[in-house]
Amino acid sequence: MDQSTKIISRPAICCSCSQQCGVLVHLNGKVVTRITGDKKHPSSGGFICPKGAHAHELHYATDRVHVPLKRIGHRGSGDWQEISWEQALDEIADKLKRLLESDGAETVAHSIGTLHGADWGIGERFMNLFGSPNMVGQDKICYGPGAIGETLTYGFGPTAFTYPIPGKTRCIVIWGMRPSASSPLLWRQMLRARAAGAKLVVIDPEFTKEARKADHWLQLKVGTDVALGLGFLHTIINQNLHDTAIARDSLGFDALVERIQDYPLKKVSEICALPSSSIAEVARLVASNGPTIFSAGNGLCQSGNMAVQNGRTVACLVALTGNLNREGGHTIAGPPRDVINNGVAMAVDKLTPKQRAKRLGADDYPFIGAGYDAVDAAMSRRWYEQKHLLSWIATAHEPALWRAIESGEPYSVKALILQYHNPVGGSANANRVARALANKRLELLVAHDLFINASSRLADYVLPASHWLERPFFSYGYGYMAFVGDYLETQHEPLVPEFEHRSDYDLWRDLGRRLGQAEHWPDTATDFWQSLITPAGLDFSEIASRNGPVFGAEVQNPERELYDAPVDYGTPSGKIELSSSLLEQWGLDPLPYFDKPGIFDQEADFPLVLTTGGRVLDGFHQNSQQMPWFRRKRPDPEVRLHPETAKVYGIEDGAWIQIETPVGSVYQRARLTTVLAPGTVHADRWWYPEKGDDPEDPYWVSATNINCCTTDLPEDCDPVIGAWLLRGVPCRVTPSVWKHVDGGSRPEI
Repeated sequence: MDQSTKIISRPAICCSCSQQCGVLVHLNGKVVTRITGDKKHPSSGGFICPKGAHAHELHYATDRVHVPLKRIGHRGSGDWQEISWEQALDEIADKLKRLLESDGAETVAHSIGTLHGADWGIGERFMNLFGSPNMVGQDKICYGPGAIGETLTYGFGPTAFTYPIPGKTRCIVIWGMRPSASSPLLWRQMLRARAAGAKLVVIDPEFTKEARKADHWLQLKVGTDVALGLGFLHTIINQNLHDTAIARDSLGFDALVERIQDYPLKKVSEICALPSSSIAEVARLVASNGPTIFSAGNGLCQSGNMAVQNGRTVACLVALTGNLNREGGHTIAGPPRDVINNGVAMAVDKLTPKQRAKRLGADDYPFIGAGYDAVDAAMSRRWYEQKHLLSWIATAHEPALWRAIESGEPYSVKALILQYHNPVGGSANANRVARALANKRLELLVAHDLFINASSRLADYVLPASHWLERPFFSYGYGYMAFVGDYLETQHEPLVPEFEHRSDYDLWRDLGRRLGQAEHWPDTATDFWQSLITPAGLDFSEIASRNGPVFGAEVQNPERELYDAPVDYGTPSGKIELSSSLLEQWGLDPLPYFDKPGIFDQEADFPLVLTTGGRVLDGFHQNSQQMPWFRRKRPDPEVRLHPETAKVYGIEDGAWIQIETPVGSVYQRARLTTVLAPGTVHADRWWYPEKGDDPEDPYWVSATNINCCTTDLPEDCDPVIGAWLLRGVPCRVTPSVWKHVDGGSRPEI
């Protein structure tokens, strides 16, 4: 065999989802032939899911963008001119500079989607150096509420992804999470712990794979999680099952005792549609059969006005059951001690306080605005005097961005750079997002992505992005977001970028160098990451050669003096705060409480409850759902409902039906199932890629995407960080007024 075509295998870290499994990329010359699990990787041990196994199909997809494109027709026309990267960068940089001079840096915004490579999120560094506070992430609906809920309670978070220890952990609570699909390595460890004797509790409106394995399954009504948690606390405290030392040393225990009297089991039972006896039984189990881990997922974080309250309630349960910093329970790992991470790596201090005060959403949500510094100061006192540990969830408010584009309030946003993000598909109130991106007030729209999609088709420039197979890897646990202690993993890219694909780092480096930031951008992403770990005496390539992460002392500088923290917890009081001093300072209720989102004022006309977005193992946002094998398996968006509900509304299995909320309406195929309770409707999350050839709706987004029905209105958003409402929306369903033509064409009215 010729040496150039010899099959070789290169280790890599898969970024097809957030699990970051070790894989082997098998190459025939420069062509990937297959991807397999790396049995030698110490974390994943050979595991690979369909997303990882098929990742090269996404890389080689025929409809990928390979060269920079410039719009020459009207927005959305699909008329493009191929140009060079140099021309594209020069023109974009020139426009940004002119907007900076005429309108101020805040007129430029940047929004990113989910993890798609280790340099995901690096645009925040550019924005801070540029002077704009309007970096927008998905943190508000992707565990940001849980993290801030925990942080307000005991000074760091998240801890909810702590792995159980088989033989030590005695109880596991899976709450609003499907780890078999979203975190399979965590699920594998949960099953090991269960085989070693741990009890499993699953709290979910749907009879999931996890529920089928559970000792106790609580099928609560969608959106009532806080009420259930308060019911647990009512039982635990009133029956003296709580940790008395924690109660004595914490802030606000007496106030919490008074609050939970407002949530007797009879009331909670009615709110949650659960038997009082089941609530009490589970409460006694989690309190008496520890160590217990509460694995809370994004189902709790996507609940709008209750999102941070969910995080707070779970944190109070963790603390009062004595499971905080307990072997086999929750671990507060903190950040790495000696490497540069989080907001410092993203140059947060380069953004002046005056500019930070202009952040979209800062006036409405205290943690985004004036309250951020108090959280940061309290955490810094506990964690090695490090700053900006939670900057990753203090990004600008995405719904406020769309309002600013459309209305010019509180000021005009005239430029937006999207990176691996299709907000017309993935954001709440999707029809309004589409109107904003098409608005003439938006003078510059740039999309850096793998494909043309419902959002990038509206762009002025579409820039070809590299796939994760073409990028090196770096992680403190989850990219630059360091919350698992002293941990580091690196890996070189398995492929040299092909065609004219460029990474996130390359784009921001080259724009930054054109706009006076040259000294802040090393030549490569690897060089940049090396600069972050040099203070700990670490070497990127040496770590990469180990095939797996390094932990503990190996990530520390042995010559650095140990930090003697003056407090136990990163809260203003230095104690566990069951009653949050910061929430009180911000004029908000300092104790957990339950309330419905404002949209439920209209529930009389919308008698059912809609939830969205349950994870499947073989799909993760844009990743893999773009590929033919996924679409063959799931050719249409599906909405699941109980046969009794279907009978009431005259709906047949497999038929197209209309789903309507006070925000909008779409059409999906009905699937009748008893895994949901009557009255609950579960629609597929953003269905990507949408199909269809209607010039007014070329991706069928407004026709089928459930995010046209979810809400981002202020009265439905969380009052602390602004999380919007994706799960638990009042709805109604009717048989479709469409006549569906099988074979993929658009249903006709």
